[in-house]
Amino acid sequence: MMANEAQETYWSSPAGLKWIEHERALDAAMAGMLETMLDAADIAKPDRILDIGCGTGASTLAAARRAPDGESFGIDISRPLLERAEIRAREIGVENASFLLADAQTHPFPKGAFDILISRIGMSFFSDSVAAFENLTKALKAGGRMAFVCWAAVSENPWFLIPKKAAEDRLGPLHETEPTSPGPTAFQDIDHVAGLMKKAGLSNIRADRTEVMLTPPDGVRGAARAASRVGPAARIMKVYGGDEADETAIEECVRGEFMPFDRDGDVRVPAVINLFTCST
Repeated sequence: MMANEAQETYWSSPAGLKWIEHERALDAAMAGMLETMLDAADIAKPDRILDIGCGTGASTLAAARRAPDGESFGIDISRPLLERAEIRAREIGVENASFLLADAQTHPFPKGAFDILISRIGMSFFSDSVAAFENLTKALKAGGRMAFVCWAAVSENPWFLIPKKAAEDRLGPLHETEPTSPGPTAFQDIDHVAGLMKKAGLSNIRADRTEVMLTPPDGVRGAARAASRVGPAARIMKVYGGDEADETAIEECVRGEFMPFDRDGDVRVPAVINLFTCST
C-alpha cells in the first residue's frame, strides 16, 4: 500500500531525476551533513541499519562502511533513484548494502529487524509523519535508535534561498503552502517535529539546530549549477514549464550570488540543518 503517491511521481519525474544527473555534486555538498548524522547514530560494526529516503545510495553506502559486520538497508519511493543506488554499490564493491522500492510510511517491515534508523533529508516528505514514525518504530528492535537530519527553513539556507529567488524573479512564485507540508523543509520547526515523535511513542528525543558547511565541487560555477537544478528552483521550473534559456538565466544569477562563498576556488556555503535523535 502506498500513501505518498505524489512523492513517488515527483521523484520519478525529470525534476526528481536531476538528483542522478547531479549526484556527484550533491553528495559532495552534503558530505558534512551526512557525517554529522552518522556520528550521531553511533553505528557499531554488527549493526543492521535502515536508511529512509536513501535516493541514489550515498547514505546507505556510507553507513554500510561503518557496519562491516552488519547490513545497511536503503528504502526509497523512486525506482530510478534506487536503480542508480544498486549500480553504485556494485561499482564500489559494497556487499553489505541492499535496497528496497517501497513507501516507508506503510511498508510492512519485519518487526524488530533493525538496530538503527538513519535518514539524510528523507524524513520530511511523508503525508502522515506520525503514522510513518509509528510504522518505522516497529522495524526497530526494543531500545533501537533513530538519527536523522532535515533542512531548517529556506530563509536560513542560501543553498535554497538564492536559487529560489532567482527562479521566482525569472518565472514567478510558487503557490504558498503550509510550512509543515511534505517537502524538504517540512521539519524546520524542531519543537513541532519533537511533538510528532513523542506522539508516535518515541523516547529520549533530542532535537538540535546544527550549523554545517556545504562543500560542492567545481568552484562557484559547479555549485550554482547543482543548487539551481534541484530544490526550489527545480520545482519552480517544473510548475512554470521553464525552458533551457530560463534554466541558464537562473544558474547565472545564482553563480553571481554565490561568489562571496568562494574560498580560493573552493566553495563553502553556510547551512542550517536540524539533527534529531531518539530511541524506541
